[in-house]
Amino acid sequence: MLTPERAIEYYFAIISVLGSLVVLLSIKYTLRRWRSFPETGWVPQAIAMGVLGLALASIIELPAMLLKAWVTLAFLAGMTEESVKLLPLRFFGSFDGWARWKLVIGTGLFFGLIEGIFYTTWIFALGQEWHLIIVRLVLIGLHTIWAAISVGFLLGGNGLKRFTGLAFSMVAHALYDLPSLAVLQSYSGNTVAYLAGLSTGFLLITPLMARKTAELTGALVPAEEKEEDPEVETFTFSP
Repeated sequence: MLTPERAIEYYFAIISVLGSLVVLLSIKYTLRRWRSFPETGWVPQAIAMGVLGLALASIIELPAMLLKAWVTLAFLAGMTEESVKLLPLRFFGSFDGWARWKLVIGTGLFFGLIEGIFYTTWIFALGQEWHLIIVRLVLIGLHTIWAAISVGFLLGGNGLKRFTGLAFSMVAHALYDLPSLAVLQSYSGNTVAYLAGLSTGFLLITPLMARKTAELTGALVPAEEKEEDPEVETFTFSP
C-alpha cells in the first residue's frame, strides 16, 4: 500500500529533476524576451514590491495556518501569492508596459527568494532532508515564471483571455503546494499521489505557457527596438 510519506518522496524527486528542467526552459523564453526590452533600474522597486507582497500574503494566509486548514491554505496561497506579485501594475501604472512587465517578474523573483531564505533556514534548523533545498530552489524559479506568465497575458492579451495566465499561475501554484499539505491533512497515499500527478501535469505545461507569454509581450517592445527584437518561437494551442 502506498503511504503518504512514500508518495510525497516520489513527488519531491519529480520536482527536483523535472521541475529543474521546466524552470530552466521557461527562463530561457523569458530571458529572450527580457533582453528585447531597454535596460531599466528595476531591482530596488522589485525588492520593495516583493517584501510588501510577502507581508500581505502572510497576513492573509495566517488564519488558515493557525486553523491548520492545510488544503484550504494551498488554494489560498495560490490565489493570494500570484495576485500580490502584480502590485507593480498598480504602484507603477504610469510606466511603460515593458517596464511594468519587468517589475512584476522581478517582484516574483524576490518574493520567491525571500520566502525561500526563510524556509531554507527552517529546513536546516529542523534537520530535514537536504533534497528539500532543491525543491525550494525550484519554487523560487517557478515563482518568477508564474509571475511572468500572469503579467504577460494581462499586458499582451485581449478580453477575458488576458486572465488566462493569472488563472493558470494560481492553479499551478495551488497544485504545487497541495500534495505536501495534503499529507499534513492526513490524506491517503493514493490521494497524495493523484494530486502529485495533477501538479506534474501543470508543471509540464509551464514552459509552453512561458513561450506563449513571451510571444504575447512582443507587442510591448518599443518601436525603435523592434528591429533588434530576438526571435521568439511561435506557439499556438492548436494541434
